[in-house]
Amino acid sequence: MSHDEHGHAKEPIIMTSGRRMGKGLAIVVVTLAIGAAILIPFFDTMFANPPPVTQIRQPAPPTDGGQTPPPAEAGTTTIAILQGAATQGAPDYDPDAAEVPLGNKIVWDNQDTVPHTATSGKGPDDPESAALFDTGIVNGGESSDPVELTDVSEGDTIDYHCTVHPYMTGALTITAAAEEGGAAPGGNATTGGGGAAAGGGPTLHTLEGASVQGSPDYDPDPLTVTKGDAVNVVNQDTVPHTVTSGTGPTDPESASAFDSGIMDPGATFSLKTSNLDAGQYDYYCMVHPYMTGKLQVE
Repeated sequence: MSHDEHGHAKEPIIMTSGRRMGKGLAIVVVTLAIGAAILIPFFDTMFANPPPVTQIRQPAPPTDGGQTPPPAEAGTTTIAILQGAATQGAPDYDPDAAEVPLGNKIVWDNQDTVPHTATSGKGPDDPESAALFDTGIVNGGESSDPVELTDVSEGDTIDYHCTVHPYMTGALTITAAAEEGGAAPGGNATTGGGGAAAGGGPTLHTLEGASVQGSPDYDPDPLTVTKGDAVNVVNQDTVPHTVTSGTGPTDPESASAFDSGIMDPGATFSLKTSNLDAGQYDYYCMVHPYMTGKLQVE
């Protein structure tokens, strides 16, 4: 037996005893047994239905099997609602002043992440608002139902706006009816069959996969033509593109020399050079501004 500093005998400190330890172990065993008796009958149900915070859902497979939506039908003019259009002052409708062949239907493709509309009239206060057409709400990533204009004539200009964001405005000009199988008057993009060129002039291809930044986009690039040639532009990609003169969206001269407007997959566009001076012209895609090319007119 040990002693303290004063010479007094120390009593041994017993931390536990065999009996006390036995009771503790018995409590633990009984608790585990009760928990197991409750858990085991419901284990399959609990495993199949984890708490919401831990449940990981895989995205549902596309209903179309992952195939790219088919291009717009011939006789349809597509106008893009650009990403970021909801920001006041940002580019919104493209083309902003669209030319629509008489008899064409119009589809607005909402490439933004928020809802928009295309509603005829100068704004919500216009007493004629929605008198000619109104797409209703077009959610982000969706397209409107085709709009068919009635009681319009060649030369008419129709203003329209977004009822959700009234500062978004655009205009349609009705042009002569498109010739079947060819490019629309005024050089509008039309959907051709199988991506064939619209005529016998030089051909400029928008290559498949061009929307992936860094991939080959326009071919040939640069393209050299003779003044007066009609360049056949063919969109061989699976997504819309444009061929728009200028170095990019911020170029103050953007689209001043030529602009195909939105070209759906398989669409063709006749780029006329008779009104272009000899020289080099930069161009780009308004949907994917990193896509650029050069046209040399001699």
